[in-house]
Amino acid sequence: MPVIIEPGGMHERRGEGWEETVLADAASIGAPAMTARRLRLGPGAAARAAVHEEGAEQFLYVVSGAGVAAAGDERWMLERETVVWAEPGDEIDLEAGPEGIEVLIARAPAE
Repeated sequence: MPVIIEPGGMHERRGEGWEETVLADAASIGAPAMTARRLRLGPGAAARAAVHEEGAEQFLYVVSGAGVAAAGDERWMLERETVVWAEPGDEIDLEAGPEGIEVLIARAPAE
């Protein structure tokens, strides 16, 4: 049976230059299958998007804006509709471009 999560059931966090909305997590869907969140970074803001965790994979999808993803010494340009697949052990940092960036992040299994 599908689980519908209304906007009022989503949790938001904010900081200097960033905003995160937890769209779905183990508590809201009733299973530790995955977590989905939306991360918005203002112009020039930076955040860690994928964190090293044993057995967890993450999918990052750029909804709007542009920026840079970095892992170690490597950097990749991100633009609208770019996909980044982060395997277990990958630590991905994001930096927003001049107009900011909005990224959908799905993680399995849930944190």
